[in-house]
Amino acid sequence: MVAQITPVTFRYSHTIGRQETRGGDGFFDPVAIARGEGDRMYVVSRGTETPVFFPCKRVTICTVDEEYIGQFGFKIHPEDAVRSAPDGALFWPTAVALDSQGNAYVADEWLNRISMFTKDGDWIGQWGTPGDGDGEINRPSGMAFAANDDLYLVDSVNHRIQVFSKDGVFKFKFGQFGSGDGELDHPWGIDIDRNGDVFVADWRNDRIQKFTPDGRFLMKFGSSGQGDGEFNRPTGVAVDRDGTIYVADYKNDRLQVFDADGGFITKLTGEATLSKWGRERVEIDQLFVRARNRAQGLEEREKAFQGPIAVEVDDEGRVFVVEVSRHRVQVFHKQTAGFHGGPL
Repeated sequence: MVAQITPVTFRYSHTIGRQETRGGDGFFDPVAIARGEGDRMYVVSRGTETPVFFPCKRVTICTVDEEYIGQFGFKIHPEDAVRSAPDGALFWPTAVALDSQGNAYVADEWLNRISMFTKDGDWIGQWGTPGDGDGEINRPSGMAFAANDDLYLVDSVNHRIQVFSKDGVFKFKFGQFGSGDGELDHPWGIDIDRNGDVFVADWRNDRIQKFTPDGRFLMKFGSSGQGDGEFNRPTGVAVDRDGTIYVADYKNDRLQVFDADGGFITKLTGEATLSKWGRERVEIDQLFVRARNRAQGLEEREKAFQGPIAVEVDDEGRVFVVEVSRHRVQVFHKQTAGFHGGPL
């Protein structure tokens, strides 16, 4: 009997979200996502730096079925961010990660701090000191918790990964500026697989690198370009329980999928339909409904990814792709994976 690999395919499920600047059931420039207990999900809205849009900076808690639960984080004025940002405030949030207790950790690259919240969004603490020394951070971005609750933090402008206890105690670091093996140039996204190995989206080097839990370089894949397996500023990376690797290829407006060795499998370019929240907004005013009906080809144009910046996977084979430019999350189901026996 010869083992035959079944092709990995994906079925579009649905879209979550709509543009909403003032909070509630919508997102505004979402940049990160984390899956919580049950069907909970946490979506970070980074927003813009335009004063009128300051209230849009928040973390929205909702379900995979688009039921709104709540939100946390609040706006601050730039002057307050320079002086002393209030506890629980956000200015340039970049990432969210959940510890083993379900507490949410949010990285803020302007404030150079990590804010901690309960699973329901109550502020419980913060840590972080700007700088380039051990334990100091400069524009933190992606975060991922290991099984032992160590937090792996992408220290982007310092071109390295730092590892902390969940209370912010520095443990060790790896990576330095460069383009060689194990070197990084403005890294952004990060994920940890079931073996504890660490995957980093090496943004300006247009590649993905893999490290052991203690930071030893294992492999890399990807190069600059638009072809299959090439990247133009990859921002997000996720690894599912089968070892399949997903990369948000930001400037190429696509999600690329790879096997555990970094071999290209397929790419997704978007299949979005109008979300439940989006449909509710449209149906408030029949003028919107009639305008959409007159816009020939609108549904086809709305399908495509635009600025896919983050990707998350869960144990049910669902893949969540965050689109910053279209203020939404597209959800796909992984259909086939693994090995099937066949005749000699």
